[in-house]
Amino acid sequence: MKNIKSILLLTILFLVINASSGLAQYAYFPYEGKISYDKTVFMQNKLKRYASYSKEENSKRFFEQIVATSPESIVLKKSLSFKGNELRFEQVKQEFPDNYAMLMQMGILESDGSTYQNMNAKESKSLFALGGQDILITDSLLSIKWKITDEYRNIAGYNCRRANGIALDSVYVVAFYTDEIPVSGGPASFRGLPGMILGVAVPELHFNMFATQVDLTPVPYVDPNLTKKKIKPMTRKGIYDQLNSTLGGMLGDKVFNLLMAEYFL
Repeated sequence: MKNIKSILLLTILFLVINASSGLAQYAYFPYEGKISYDKTVFMQNKLKRYASYSKEENSKRFFEQIVATSPESIVLKKSLSFKGNELRFEQVKQEFPDNYAMLMQMGILESDGSTYQNMNAKESKSLFALGGQDILITDSLLSIKWKITDEYRNIAGYNCRRANGIALDSVYVVAFYTDEIPVSGGPASFRGLPGMILGVAVPELHFNMFATQVDLTPVPYVDPNLTKKKIKPMTRKGIYDQLNSTLGGMLGDKVFNLLMAEYFL
């Protein structure tokens, strides 16, 4: 009887040890992959706000006229590649109707922008076009003051926790992050939470952005070079001051600040 008990105990111990080692073997913490996002821009609401903020009557009428020919919302396809502490976010090529192209040329709707974040170097790069000119910003990582809540939401199959934040001193941001992807990053310049940001909403700027697919296939390389052109990089403050001297007077402070916030985020 004692021999049987001993054999049973050894068998149970063997199974427990193997089960534990199996769990350890298959525990997986993804630090690289690719995430697809849909960014929805609520164009009519955005243009109506521009019109209400315009200090000149001509500018106000201009935005009101565009509202009549603009879609209620526009969906932009985005892609985020990440490997360790490096992330690159860019727009996926799409075909747009002519009225979309006009909004892009005016800078009201983003076009072909990209962002690179290096968490180790605490460096951020962003490239965007405004008025037919390519602008490259090299600066520190964007600082966002977050407050984590107890609200949860499932995004692209991941359980995500909500955080409310303030960016650029005054812009209210809602983000949803998952600690199942332990990278403190996210789309565009959003970052700083204990996990990957899969959802963002910025009510003041009339857009939201949610992941539609997460692919955890290893990424060989995250390219930090956003352009092959020779462009003199500037800081956020530098480009703000430069553009404010040319566009600020025409657009007015409120419209100009909204425009800059969109490109900085």
